[in-house]
Amino acid sequence: MQVKAVFFARLKRELGQGELTLDAPAGVTVRQLATQIEAAHGLSLRGCMVAVNETYATPEQVVEAGDEVAFLPPVAGGSGEVAAVHTGVGEAPLSLEAADRFLVRPQYGAQAYFVGTVRSPNQGKDVTFIEYEGYAPLARRVMQDAAAAAQERHGELRVYIEHRTGRLTPGEASILIGVASPHRRAALEACDFLIEYLKVEVPVWKREGDEDGEHWVTGQTGHETL
Repeated sequence: MQVKAVFFARLKRELGQGELTLDAPAGVTVRQLATQIEAAHGLSLRGCMVAVNETYATPEQVVEAGDEVAFLPPVAGGSGEVAAVHTGVGEAPLSLEAADRFLVRPQYGAQAYFVGTVRSPNQGKDVTFIEYEGYAPLARRVMQDAAAAAQERHGELRVYIEHRTGRLTPGEASILIGVASPHRRAALEACDFLIEYLKVEVPVWKREGDEDGEHWVTGQTGHETL
């Protein structure tokens, strides 16, 4: 059977391409498919997370014919809207005005925002740029899951989340999180919850340029890895 394997961040660059079409035996698991790729292409997938058809998967999940299997390095921590949630991943600049238009409603007396920007210096070194790469379909799904978890914890909320991709320079905004709630405390706590959730879960990677050259920023993962 044939399956599609897709790669992001350092994996894509080491492989020299972003996807492969693979012939694999019926009943193959994600882990076995990873071993096949490593043997054929000399690519180390150790420590990577995996998504099958845009949903996080375990290494023991069985892959079916026609599946898309995405190999994701630990994350460095198009738009869509579902109910009271807006999510976006793309190269367009982030806008607080757009977030306001979505969040501000007469019944919500509080709005809380978090804006993350490219920092320089970082760890004592001058940063010239950070290049963000994301797996957009899964990132939007993770953002929607995060918003649902925040609503379950903190009650009635409107949630706005956008993450930029592409090359950004110091001072440019890379992520914008906004929460609207009838009450101040819920808005503040939900915004903080979303920040912590997304920095581990959302599949976005960072390649940083500084005075020592270019390097991938060490990531982290909240999922089982290969």
